Amino acid sequence: MPYATQQDLTDRFGEREIEQLTDRADPPAGAIDAVVVGKALADADDAINGYLASRYEVPLASPPLILKRLACDIARYYLYEDRVTEAVRKRYEDAV
Repeated sequence: MPYATQQDLTDRFGEREIEQLTDRADPPAGAIDAVVVGKALADADDAINGYLASRYEVPLASPPLILKRLACDIARYYLYEDRVTEAVRKRYEDAV
């Protein structure tokens, strides 16, 4: 079970932002690319599990709700790739 979902990302950051970050079609499809979102969320889960693995059995069966927010911040950072804003970088660094 992932720590966050595509819906969590869109609820937190807005559908428009997530669409802009994930729609890599040429020409743009005008929709969120679930595959791109899924990869970013999986990478965020891996990062979180990397930190938790020294103390807990991962993935956590019943993760605390704070991990949802942290996973969203980490996944969003990954979605920005080389266009990361200072605000997004700060949220990522705080999450880590």
